[in-house]
Amino acid sequence: MNKKLILLSIGFAMLCVACNNSKEEVATFDFNNTCWFDSYEFFVGSRDTITNNPDLFIFQGGTLHEGGSTFALLQVATDTFVINTYPGNGWTSVGVVGDTAVLQHIGEKTIIVCHNSEDNEADTLWMYDPGDKGPMKAYEDLLIQTRIAALAGTYYDSIKKETYQFIDTTLVRTNAKGVADTQTFHFFYSFEMPSNLLQLSNKEQFWYEITPTGMDLFNAQYWSEEDDYLRQYRFAQLKRL
Repeated sequence: MNKKLILLSIGFAMLCVACNNSKEEVATFDFNNTCWFDSYEFFVGSRDTITNNPDLFIFQGGTLHEGGSTFALLQVATDTFVINTYPGNGWTSVGVVGDTAVLQHIGEKTIIVCHNSEDNEADTLWMYDPGDKGPMKAYEDLLIQTRIAALAGTYYDSIKKETYQFIDTTLVRTNAKGVADTQTFHFFYSFEMPSNLLQLSNKEQFWYEITPTGMDLFNAQYWSEEDDYLRQYRFAQLKRL
């Protein structure tokens, strides 16, 4: 073999190695020990070590109250997967079995979007970094942040002419005469999960529900048998400003 042909052969071999390495780099996202949040539950991902399927990634999680939530993703392309059940389970906690899930990178965020032709509101999971807190505590913080974000804003009670302004964990309530009352609040935990009951620093409490136009407020009654609160009658309908 002449010198020129040898050099070409070596060059081709090096190119093949580079292409294979590049393909391997982009084809496999490392789901091991990654944490995911769907606004209600959390999941921790790993490779399948149950059936030893290298293309199957499994996820286990739950809520602050209970675990047992699972799903799996079978990789069919670089960032494309088919939703499966966790090995041995007959259900999936995310999406619909057989539907497509896509891994996306938006800026610094990484998400999994589940696509279903019959459901425009696709399930979406956001990857989060638990840091030193661990998956469960970091998930709890995300739950609270999600609730605070949903509350944030200014609302108006047209009957009592009162304004409610939610700023982080502070509620500023201003009456018709312009007198403002500022209270901090926290969420009451029902079955270890933050509920829709707000407990204010002045010992006041009420149940809230977000509506398409604003927020409804309800009285709540303590239920000693379950150490919980029951929603009672609505006392205000607030419009988001």
